Amino acid sequence: MLQKAAEALAEGRKAQVDQWKNEVTGEIDRSLQEMLQLARQQDELANRARRNPNDPTLRSEQGALQQGVDKAAQRLADEAKRSALVSQGSQRAMSDAQQRVQQAARDAADPRTMTQAANSMSDAASALRQVGSALARDRERANNSQSASGLPELLAQLQQLAQQQGGLNGQMQGLLQMAQQQARQGQQGGEMRDQARELSRSQREVARQLAEVGDADQSGRAAELAREARQLAQALEQGAVDPAVLERQQRLFRRMLDAGKTLQNDKQDESAKRESKPGDQSNPFLPPNGTAAGRAALKFRVPEWNELRALSPEERRLVIDYFRRLNGEKP
Repeated sequence: MLQKAAEALAEGRKAQVDQWKNEVTGEIDRSLQEMLQLARQQDELANRARRNPNDPTLRSEQGALQQGVDKAAQRLADEAKRSALVSQGSQRAMSDAQQRVQQAARDAADPRTMTQAANSMSDAASALRQVGSALARDRERANNSQSASGLPELLAQLQQLAQQQGGLNGQMQGLLQMAQQQARQGQQGGEMRDQARELSRSQREVARQLAEVGDADQSGRAAELAREARQLAQALEQGAVDPAVLERQQRLFRRMLDAGKTLQNDKQDESAKRESKPGDQSNPFLPPNGTAAGRAALKFRVPEWNELRALSPEERRLVIDYFRRLNGEKP
């Protein structure tokens, strides 16, 4: 009886987490599609500005587009507060896109800079596509997440990196003992410096992985840890083997453990209350023919190459694969 109750509770918990995760991924989907649509509109305005910089409608239409970007940015920021699945990279890209769209609006509104508006608008369109690319990466990561918040995965990564850092600290302690012994014997430390440089490569790899964790850590703790790890790697690269470096490594290790504990205390993955919101019925990537029926009615239009031209080949692949998955196709 107790086993059945436990199983029912576990199933209910999983269903709730799945529902919350679907809300997060749904918001990412919406934002991604919206960014690509806004980028297309921005491209159209840029083309019109090239043909006629004095077009009186450019100012108002650019202003309307700016409002759309600002609203999308606010929704994404709100979702980022609820889930680490919305990365820092996406938020930085969104902030950059907002600034570029605002600059395009200023250029279009000022007679002295109207001739620059077309270039500003093109830059803004590229920035909007970069947001879409970052969100596509978030969506791919969300597919592999076992939670709605992404925090369990974040904690596991931090724990693993703390273990790696502990191992590096042990190696550094061994090097320090070797250095002290060589100093007593009056020997040169060439071999020791080579080992320190080898250790620096491992320390740099920890820094790289911490930076990746920092992209999903909204608190900024992991990013600070990554900076310290990079500085330690630089010191080791220069052959610095002394107690001060070891002390910094040990302090970094303790901070990594503390960061994991703090995130654990902040964890609200299954217990946080989330409010369901009705979906937006308008979708710019649905087929333009509203009378489509059956399987065709579910199709999302895959962006064309010229809409993604500012992205790298890998980023284009991510975005195109994303839409193909939405359409039930194999990438």
